[in-house]
Amino acid sequence: MNTPLKGKDKVLMFRLFQDKDKANATRLALQTTHSIKNSRKNDSTPTKDGNIVSAGTLETTIDIEAIASDDLTNQVLAYAQKKGLEVEVWEIDFSQDPQNGKYVAQYGVGYLSDWEVPAEVDSNTTIKTTLTISGELVKGLATVSAVDVATVKNFFRDTVKNATEVAPIDEAPDYGSSSSSSATTPSK
Repeated sequence: MNTPLKGKDKVLMFRLFQDKDKANATRLALQTTHSIKNSRKNDSTPTKDGNIVSAGTLETTIDIEAIASDDLTNQVLAYAQKKGLEVEVWEIDFSQDPQNGKYVAQYGVGYLSDWEVPAEVDSNTTIKTTLTISGELVKGLATVSAVDVATVKNFFRDTVKNATEVAPIDEAPDYGSSSSSSATTPSK
């Protein structure tokens, strides 16, 4: 049986290309949606024998929406758009188990073409932007910090200092058991 893909399992991370040797990529806080669009403008030349179509160059864009906040990634992206700086992007797929501690991802480098901040009366202020990729996105494996994994995957953290994130306890009810001493086990 095919398993449906869920948008909440795909998260974007960013970094200024100029900072690739001195900073880790960071996640955009409060991201609500993103969409990756591949398009190609095909040229058509009319001839006496009919049209001849030639394939144009592939263009990849990522439309991004998030609730505006004062997090660092939001500030970095606004700065990159204003100054015309190259931005690295990763789309991390958390629906798959990590391979050697790394997650399946798509990677690209490009420029933010716009930065829109609509502020409606009855809702949170949002940001909307479009990242145009130079070339196309490529697949690989990406390292993600424990904090970002915990935020996306809803891990549990104990109350003591320096606690590490752990998988939450599975809360599935035990309908068939008459024993009240059955223990739950952590899920993966």
